Amino acid sequence: MASITRAFAQSTVLRIGHVLGPTHQFHTGLELAARSIGEATEQRVELQVFPAAQLGSERDMNVAIRTGGIDMVLASPGGASVHLKELAILDAPYLFRDNAHWQSVVYGDIGRDWGQRILEASGVRIVGWFHRGTRHVVSRNTPYDTIDKMAGQKIRVADLPPYPQVFEAFGAVPTPIAFSEMYQALESGIVDGADAPLDTVLAQKLNEVITYVNLIAWSFAAPGPILMSDASWSQLSPEDQAALEAGILEASEFVTSAFTDDEAQVMEALTAAGVQFVTPSDPGAWEAAAAEAIPALAETWGGDAALYDLIRNHG
Repeated sequence: MASITRAFAQSTVLRIGHVLGPTHQFHTGLELAARSIGEATEQRVELQVFPAAQLGSERDMNVAIRTGGIDMVLASPGGASVHLKELAILDAPYLFRDNAHWQSVVYGDIGRDWGQRILEASGVRIVGWFHRGTRHVVSRNTPYDTIDKMAGQKIRVADLPPYPQVFEAFGAVPTPIAFSEMYQALESGIVDGADAPLDTVLAQKLNEVITYVNLIAWSFAAPGPILMSDASWSQLSPEDQAALEAGILEASEFVTSAFTDDEAQVMEALTAAGVQFVTPSDPGAWEAAAAEAIPALAETWGGDAALYDLIRNHG
């Protein structure tokens, strides 16, 4: 009887991985979720958070979650699209207006449909969503106050859709370079600029090798799903499943606040470090240029170009 009691007293340990560092908002948010879930379940569920690709690259983790290697992963839309193609659309340019907009999409009928289909297709559940910041463009020597200034500029981008396609539409020369090599590429002049959210500019000390942050805001939020193996989900009681989702939602709200409410503080810090902020004179020109990339990008989310307009005009 004592051994049975001890067995029931053991907590269910869930491992979640992400690729950002331990000082990033994502990690802080997931640690908050871990505490909340532990308290709500009276420590029946222990969420262990592994930052900085400790459980593998995002690609590795998206494989492992389907084979039982890990329980959960904080994914990007592009990474999660290996389970359901349509999720790649969340990285599309100028898709969301504000927080209410993206939340109404992913927590509404569209998101619920995706959640059901990804479960059926891959045995993976969407248990929450994290805001992923607003993406701008930093530059070494040239302020991009008009889109014409981008012509021929070598811009560091991630080597996956939609980044090369969007910056090619802007007239730049998209230059795929690893995230870890971005600072050196800017410092040495291999690239003229880079695509990056403001928190990355500060965290990676890019202010040391750039002059301008150009506030084109081509991507807002681009919510990334928190994925969980259905086998791991099934280990939890309905009560603990609800507690897990509530903890993830609390963390999501924290991350959203950290990105949006704290942006002014980040800008102040960068200004103090000598960075100059540039606001484009004709935002519509950037949006119009990015729209030209949509037909090609639609192939990455299954070919339905109309889905972009449906989400962009949602609500």
